[in-house]
Amino acid sequence: MPEFRPLRYAACAALYLVLGAGPALAATAAGASASAAAPKLRVAFVDTARILHDSTMAKAASQRLQQTFEPRRRKLTQLGQRIDALRNKLLDNSVVMSDDQRLAAQQQLADLTRQFRDDQQAFAEDLNAQRNADVSAILAKANAVVDQVARQDGCLIVFQNAVYVNPRIDITNAVIRTLDAQQGAHAR
Repeated sequence: MPEFRPLRYAACAALYLVLGAGPALAATAAGASASAAAPKLRVAFVDTARILHDSTMAKAASQRLQQTFEPRRRKLTQLGQRIDALRNKLLDNSVVMSDDQRLAAQQQLADLTRQFRDDQQAFAEDLNAQRNADVSAILAKANAVVDQVARQDGCLIVFQNAVYVNPRIDITNAVIRTLDAQQGAHAR
């Protein structure tokens, strides 16, 4: 059986450097050659909520939506006020009204309330349908612009949702500027 002899300190240190640092140096050299051959990983982030709030296209859609639905909203408000007035009149005068008058007023109140509820539901459905159509159109154009900006910047991936985003990788402003420029060009 061979006899084990303790190595001297200098020999141990040299062996440690050869055995311990060798793989680390090899990994560093391999990593350097791999990074030179592979493209640099470029990630980006886009905030779609900001696009839907800050872009000219979104603001125009919001204004158009408001102008389209404002007359119906005013009619609903007036109908609600009319119902409140009729309800107050019924409460105040129910003691002095005849049974026929009170029943007619209650029936009128029930009919107006039903009409209000139906009109309000139709209003909400129409408003949501139009809003969803507008948002879909904006997002379709915004996604095309995100693709364009990402390709120009050499991005490999673009995220839309994140817990934290470093402002260096946020391309939302560039997307909004490009989207607004395209919207301005189409308006001319």
